[in-house]
Amino acid sequence: MRTPNGGVRQHAQVTRISSANYSGMTIQRILIGLDLSDVSIAAAKWASQSFAPDAEVTLAHVIELPGRPRFASDKLPPADAIEGAAREYAESRLREIASFLTPGVTGREVRVGKPAEVIPELAREEGADLVVIGPHDDRPRPSKFLGTTAERIVRTSPVPVLVAGSPGAGSPHTFLVPIDDADITSTLLAWTRDLAARFDADVTLLHVMSNAVYSHVASMSYATSRSESEAQKEIDKELAQAGVHWLEELARTGIERERVSAAVTYGKAGDAALEMANAIVADLIILGRRGSGLVAPALLGSTVGTVLHGARCPVLVIAETARTASA
Repeated sequence: MRTPNGGVRQHAQVTRISSANYSGMTIQRILIGLDLSDVSIAAAKWASQSFAPDAEVTLAHVIELPGRPRFASDKLPPADAIEGAAREYAESRLREIASFLTPGVTGREVRVGKPAEVIPELAREEGADLVVIGPHDDRPRPSKFLGTTAERIVRTSPVPVLVAGSPGAGSPHTFLVPIDDADITSTLLAWTRDLAARFDADVTLLHVMSNAVYSHVASMSYATSRSESEAQKEIDKELAQAGVHWLEELARTGIERERVSAAVTYGKAGDAALEMANAIVADLIILGRRGSGLVAPALLGSTVGTVLHGARCPVLVIAETARTASA
């Protein structure tokens, strides 16, 4: 629901997640993809020191060789010379970056190819539990359906991907987790459970109704109400009850009802997630992905781009096939 000033009205019941019987979450291996920019280095530093400080780390850089226009081919250095220079520079920078990260940096990889293809494949080779990359660049996309390298990696990675843009000074302590019906028993909430216990974090679960569903609820309320204010109260009641429903369903996931709040709103999933993240000052957004799309809750095409391009904090995307963090 939207307040008069345009904000999102939360319908929430606050509970707590107990960590008394928690045995500890481990992410044993992480692969950090670096384009050698300052933002990607900041992402690597935060992920290795604050998010998974006990993990073994492999740093990776992918050289994407530029095309060689036919008319200028005789004016350019040979392809192997360009690759050799790029490789030498990348290896030097990775050594330098490794020197001020955690002692857990155990490997450095320089590959040639397309980053969106090489990084997921390298994650498989390394047996990584998590891929870390920096945020998307700020160049405008020629089409909303054309994703950045970060989006492509998120969509194809065999393991969870942490897009570590604008990280805070330390570990994350306020999570936003958009969910839908299918996520109630999913890997998404298993990871949320483990990470919340590890970081002692507050968790807001967000369910976003489509405008069509909300319009149906609203029309039913207006049809049976004597006034607009009465109809609005009925809508608020319906959404509040939906929030309680999500909390009750948590019992199936192993998350004890402590330190969790539930919110139900309506609109476009990506926009609603960003608005809620800003409202609660989230320092980590956790999203679930099934197949080739992002479910938050059900807008497969544009939601991933909306969240990744608009988030003011790191975004962790969990593939439904991913194993739990404590496995």
